[in-house]
Amino acid sequence: MRIAVVGSGRSVHALSRSMAVAARGHEVRFVTVGDVPPAPGIEVKTRPLPRQAFAAAQAARSFVSDLRGWRPDLLHLHYAGGKLGTMAALSGIHPLVVTVMGGDVLPEQHPGGLSWLERRATRRILEQSDMLLVKSESLRSALEAWGGFAGKTRVVRWGVDPARFRRDPAAATAMRARLALSPRDRVILSPRPLVPLYNVDLAVEAMPQVLESEPDALLLVTGYNAEPSYRESLGRRAAALRLGDRVRFVGAISGADMPALHSLAEAIVSLPSSDGLPQSLFEAMACETPAVLGRLPVYAEAVTDGESALLVDHAAPAVASALVRLLSDQGLRTRIAARARERVREVAFLPRELERVEDLYRELLARGPRAAANRGQWLDLAGLLLR
Repeated sequence: MRIAVVGSGRSVHALSRSMAVAARGHEVRFVTVGDVPPAPGIEVKTRPLPRQAFAAAQAARSFVSDLRGWRPDLLHLHYAGGKLGTMAALSGIHPLVVTVMGGDVLPEQHPGGLSWLERRATRRILEQSDMLLVKSESLRSALEAWGGFAGKTRVVRWGVDPARFRRDPAAATAMRARLALSPRDRVILSPRPLVPLYNVDLAVEAMPQVLESEPDALLLVTGYNAEPSYRESLGRRAAALRLGDRVRFVGAISGADMPALHSLAEAIVSLPSSDGLPQSLFEAMACETPAVLGRLPVYAEAVTDGESALLVDHAAPAVASALVRLLSDQGLRTRIAARARERVREVAFLPRELERVEDLYRELLARGPRAAANRGQWLDLAGLLLR
């Protein structure tokens, strides 16, 4: 199949999924704007981010041409919103598959709220899609608030390939040396984006209590999609708590290095206020790294408290207590790690999920071509230029 993909070049998920599909023998063209890291196995078409309305109109026209001119069998959009999503929909290519990512449809992930134009754009993308893919039943339920799209929604968790994400002591040793960590350092990893939604501040606030029991504990904070003001506030708070080198900010870590980083850690901590089923959790589970998670209902689809992860209230003392439990009890860590490895194979085994995606593609193609609906496209274009 010839599969055109639209997604952000900053999204490791959109790129890695596209490469995984291509690895199964399909032709994949990834169309976006802005910088894109190396993506072996797929063709990437991108251009600089436009800064003015006229440049944006030209970019949109070229973007659509990159999609239509390639004559794909179908179009797969990752993220049901934003300007990229609108341009994908404006291409008129069908079948149109849309992977809902979470931040596109969960209002609580937008503290300032979505504008009317942004909400309209997301609803239009959902309406024009031929099939919606979500990574959890919770996200399927969230789509009902956007107009009742359950009939064309399928749960696909994508997940991880255990051949790539696995416990690797040698890689962990190399990563420890690369980060100049002491052999005594007991690493707690915060792998989520460094923005307020993910409450990394709770992990920082928990560290004094953790260090009272485990003085060699070290919180390692990655900087994926970091918001500078939030990063600075965390640094100030760590200094005020006199944490010294017990909190380390290591910046953005490439996807290729994440198995080594997970293998280095004795626990991960993930405390967002709202979430789907995050890829970082599946990666940690596959690498046998026990997780301390904020108590969100969606996680019950993947883990069980006390068996394959520890779930805690969103409060620093609760986070600290769970981390101390893990660091002080080797047997508990071993049991949770083993069950997590089994569980990720059950619910998020990438090779199996890719087969399901291929079957869904074939199902849509078997339905035959769909007539393009032009109604509302001029308003879609106007909204694109005004947002």
